[in-house]
Amino acid sequence: MFCTLADKVSWISLHALSDTAVRCTDKWEARSYVASKGLEEILVPVYGGPVSSVDALDFAAFPNRFVLKATHGSAMNYFCRDKAALDERDCRTQVKRWLKTTYGTFSAEPHYRKLPHRVYCEAYLEEDLMDYKIHCLNGKPSFILVCSRREGRHVQRDLFDPQWNRLQGLQSFRGHVSGAGQIKKPENLGQMLRIAEILSRDFAFVRVDLYNTEGRIFFGELTFTPVNGVFAGYSQEFLEEEGKKLRITNLEPVK
Repeated sequence: MFCTLADKVSWISLHALSDTAVRCTDKWEARSYVASKGLEEILVPVYGGPVSSVDALDFAAFPNRFVLKATHGSAMNYFCRDKAALDERDCRTQVKRWLKTTYGTFSAEPHYRKLPHRVYCEAYLEEDLMDYKIHCLNGKPSFILVCSRREGRHVQRDLFDPQWNRLQGLQSFRGHVSGAGQIKKPENLGQMLRIAEILSRDFAFVRVDLYNTEGRIFFGELTFTPVNGVFAGYSQEFLEEEGKKLRITNLEPVK
């Protein structure tokens, strides 16, 4: 019997993930999907790519501050805050490693194995950018994980419902810190939720990642199996309650 949100999301990823979801797992292709929904204005500007070879990277065309992102995996980002101080050799070495990595093989997320290995250059937005991860069930936002105060690979995590009421449901995870729920409600939260609803309509479950800087909303990515589909960092009770909301009985297994 499927009990938790993790159970149901894992079942979807193994048996019923649509071709559209697989395509949108690719960070570059997700941009096309966002544009097709009439939301092109929330896309972060790009300065090159996608390319499948490190030799095709044109650093001369990049701005002083930029981010290189792999299209086919997670945590494959290279942040350049000052191109004059860039260690280009180190950057190329990391990108080459990404391009050789089939992320889905070791993450146990088979849809990632279907993606072409590419990298592209995106604008650097700002330091300490707040990340709003809106988890949508059956086309409706259900809860929002806010990631802030990044220190290396550690972040502060706060959990809210769509009305910005603090939720109890986080637990220790990879050294991340649970916040006290004191993150200020964004003035344009309603707009963020509408965007998440538009982008989630085609999927039983998806996490819509958005950035919000100086009142402007930017698209991050679409994620169909957060934390490898096991939702580490959430309490069992919270995952059971969210699991009750996710309907999967109407999904047809993908052959």
